[in-house]
Order: sequence, then structure tokens, then C-alpha cells
Amino acid sequence: MKTKPMDHQVTGLLRLEGKRNFALLMEQGTGKSWTTLADTERCFLADKIDALLVVAPNGVHTNWVRREIPNHLEVPCVAVAWRGRPTTKKAKAELASLYDVKPVNGQKPLVVFTINIDAVNTEAGYEAAKEFLETYRCIMVVDESTRIKNPSSKRTKKVTELGKLATARRILSGTPLTKAPTDLFAQFNFLKPGLLGTTSYRAFVAEYSVLMDTGSHAYQAILRKIGGRGQPQIVDKDDQGNPKWRNLEQLSEMIAPHSYRVRKDECLSLPDKIYKSLYFQLDPSQRRVYDELQEDYSYVSDGETLNFEAIATRTKLKQVTSGFINVNGAPEFLGSSGRMSLFKEALEDLEGQFIVWAMFEEEIKQVLEVLEEFGISCVSYYGATSKDDREKAIDDFQDGRARAFVGHAQAAGIGLTLTAAETAIYYSCSHDNELRMQSEDRCHRIGTKKSVVYIDIVAEDTIDEDVVRSLAFKTNLANKVIDRK
Repeated sequence: MKTKPMDHQVTGLLRLEGKRNFALLMEQGTGKSWTTLADTERCFLADKIDALLVVAPNGVHTNWVRREIPNHLEVPCVAVAWRGRPTTKKAKAELASLYDVKPVNGQKPLVVFTINIDAVNTEAGYEAAKEFLETYRCIMVVDESTRIKNPSSKRTKKVTELGKLATARRILSGTPLTKAPTDLFAQFNFLKPGLLGTTSYRAFVAEYSVLMDTGSHAYQAILRKIGGRGQPQIVDKDDQGNPKWRNLEQLSEMIAPHSYRVRKDECLSLPDKIYKSLYFQLDPSQRRVYDELQEDYSYVSDGETLNFEAIATRTKLKQVTSGFINVNGAPEFLGSSGRMSLFKEALEDLEGQFIVWAMFEEEIKQVLEVLEEFGISCVSYYGATSKDDREKAIDDFQDGRARAFVGHAQAAGIGLTLTAAETAIYYSCSHDNELRMQSEDRCHRIGTKKSVVYIDIVAEDTIDEDVVRSLAFKTNLANKVIDRK
């Protein structure tokens, strides 16, 4: 590997040795990707496997190819991320490169294919993954494996079916149990049927749940209400309305030989800041507007052609990547927002308090609506927020009355203390490196108790990637000049 591991990653790698089926239950930011890739590289060099298939949430699957693999793997590698059914010569050639593999400096390269989990539900995506698994001896990884926790869902069945073709299987999740112990069944069943003692989900539920008496009035009332037939399993509840579970120590012991658990607070050697990028593609209508703006600095609204200066065009391009464009003070919406879809997916994996930074007021409003939809308590801090409300927003967030803080870096990114946050999501980000660094430091300063994860949501092949490159360059430059790094 190109990069050095932390102590807990070495421990994880030792636990993985010789295991065909294993769960890395490492919290976000503790280095699941490094541990997985180091294990893959070890197996590849030992001639146990030829390839790696990663099934991950949309955007995360691209990050493996764009960031994780180039940063960490030392062996030569051919890596391709699924971009949808290949319809162009370029896309077909990219997918074909997985099978026309030539030696690099006389060494056979590791072949890596990453695909988003929803694509597995499509015929094209499923067949592409299946062909890859049938061609090579593969380690198959399900990243953020709670996406397959529902044993009756189509994608769980598809992923589990594909897993049978793999030489070895891995699941990665910092929060494998999100709602109930029964969340674990399908995830571990993907690794190996019966790994947790049974291949029957119904039997698993019966083993670890206190089920309601089918003859009770409460059971019959629920049955009538849902219009059910037969005898569905209904978990009983205690006096506080919480589901009743049992045999949890037994379940923990069943999991232990097949998993490695790491929490952030256990990783004393964690870096101060942890970065993660999630990628998405513009939909066709957005791409058309984006390309026209980029080429002609113009946009047609209600038959009227509007021309912009270069600086203004950059702002409009950023707006288009979020699915809208401001014209005469009002937003015009351009199809579905891939950025918002990715943000919603990211919310499913977050724990603790977090900050969302956004460039535009329209984005902040949309984010606030989604947080309300998810039932997440939040405060906002941007241009339209009054002075009194700004102070209250800080207090409510720091004191834990609000889980999310949504702000504009220009307004809230300098001088505030927001150390309650464990995660900062850059829904969108400008080229201003000072604003970026200052906003990062709102939750990374004296009083910060846990490592902070910074997540960037990035539109592929757009100004977003220019921003990422520009910020990295400016940061490296500052490190060389000021910090002599």
C-alpha cells in the first residue's frame, strides 16, 4: 500500500487474514476503505483473487475509483466505475477495458469494478456485475451494507444472488444495526447463508424478538387493521412503546468471529480531519444547459436569450449543478437534482450532529425542507437570518437542541464555534479557500472532542471538480509556504 495504516487498521487487517466472509463494522472515518484495499492487495499478491467488485451507494461507488484506489493501492490497477448503461463508444470502451487487461511493467494488474447499489436492480447493471464475477476470482464488497438489511427487498435479493459468484465477500458499515437486531440478518446472510445460525429470516426474528401472542386482543386488532392473513410476526412492545428483543448476548457472540468493530472514540491515532467526496452526474437537461452556458455564456428563458459575464457565468454554472438557475431574482428548476438525491442518501448514514454548508439561498431552503421531511431538528444561519435568530441558532446547536446546523459560509463560516458537529457536509462549495478553511474550522478547534468528517458533494465533469482541485492546490501551497510541509 502507498499509505501507512493506523494501529486499528493493522488490527483489522490481521483479523481479515484468511477469511472468505467478513464484516468490517468500522465507524465512518476510521478507515474501512484502506483496510479493505490492503486486504484485497494482499490476496491479489498471493494469487488468491484477480479482481475486486464494490457495490456501494450512488456517488460512493465513484469515490472508490477516483479517490480511494489511486491514493492507497500500490499494485497496478485497472479501475472502472459504473456510469449507467453504456450507450456511447467511450462508455462501451471503458467497460470493455475491464476485460482487455494488459500487463503493466510486466505485472498483471488488479481489476476493479464499482457499481452503485440501485444499478444492480436494473437488467444492465445486474448483468454487468454478473459478467465481472463470472470472469474473475473476485472479492465482492458491499459498502454501507445497511442498504441490504431488508431481506425482502429486490436489491437485497439481487446483491445476495451475485454474492454467491464471488470468491470472498465483505460488508462494510459503521452502523450495521440502525433500527433493530433483525437488521443484521440479511447483511450477514450475504456473507454466507446461515452464518448467524439460520437461513430463515422468520426463524431469526423469532430467536431474537419477543413476539406478540397471536391469540391476544392486541394482535388480532393489528391483524384486522393491516388486513393481514395468516400469522405475521409482530414484535411485542414494553410499557414505553419500545420493541422487545432477547438473546442479544448470543447474537453478539455469533457476530464476533466474523467481524471487526472500531469506534471513533477508540481510535486515538485518528487524523484530525477526515475527507470524503460523493460524486453524481447531471441529468440530460442540466447537462444541456450547463454546456450551453459554458460555451456561450448565455441561457434562454421564456424565449429570451440572456447573456452573462464570465464571473456571473461561473455562478450560474454552480447553480445548474444543483438543478436550478436564478433568472431575474427567481429560480428556474432544471429537472431532478442529483445533488439533493445524494444528500438524502448521505443523511441515512449520519450519526450525531452535523453542519450543512451551501452557497445559495435556494439550496439552503431545499436542504431545510429535506431535513424537516426526515424529522431532523435543525437551525439555519444565512443572509435572511436575523441577528437574534443567529445567536439562538448557535446556542441551540451547541446545546444539542438542534441536530443540524445549515449555513452559508459567507455568513456563518467565520468566527463561530460549532464544535458539537461530528460531520460537515459541503452541499456546495466556492473557490474561496479562506472561506473553506474558516468554515472547516468552525467544528475543528478547541473543544472538539471527536474527529470531524468533511463530505463534499461533487458533480462529475463540472465546475465542482475545478473547485476541488483549486482548493487542494491552494491548501498545498499554503502548507509549503507557511507550514513548510
